[in-house]
Amino acid sequence: MKTLFKALLIFGFVLVGVATLLGWGAVHLLGDVPGVHLTIDGDDVVWTSLGLADAFGAGLGLIIAIGVMCLVVPLLLLLGLGLPLLIIGALVLAGLAALVGVGAIVGSPLILIGMVVWLLVRDKPRKAPMAPPAAPVGPAASHVSNGPRAPTEPTLHA
Repeated sequence: MKTLFKALLIFGFVLVGVATLLGWGAVHLLGDVPGVHLTIDGDDVVWTSLGLADAFGAGLGLIIAIGVMCLVVPLLLLLGLGLPLLIIGALVLAGLAALVGVGAIVGSPLILIGMVVWLLVRDKPRKAPMAPPAAPVGPAASHVSNGPRAPTEPTLHA
């Protein structure tokens, strides 16, 4: 899964870069086409004739707008949607806990009687009988062999 997320992250960055280049190219190519004008406050903006101060201001405005979109929009979604859902979930859980508590108090005599009946009626597990221990292997059994012994095996010969 890690490689999938890395691939998706790289793919997302590539898409952002391609979209940025396409947007920049569209603005510069369409700025030279007659009949296409970008008008701000009644003045035509020609991208090819922007001065250094105008380009700096436009770039700074874009950086601020991107920062606001990356910071304010997620916080707005988190606090605007996530917080109310979290509060509603907490209230539902508190209501369920209250119902369970009231049910335990109201039903406690029945629960106690039911537990006593269950303890009396249930099948008690029987203990398995213990198997007798295996007979120890004596020295007589060690002399019986099916073939030659390994040289490292100790022998009981005198």
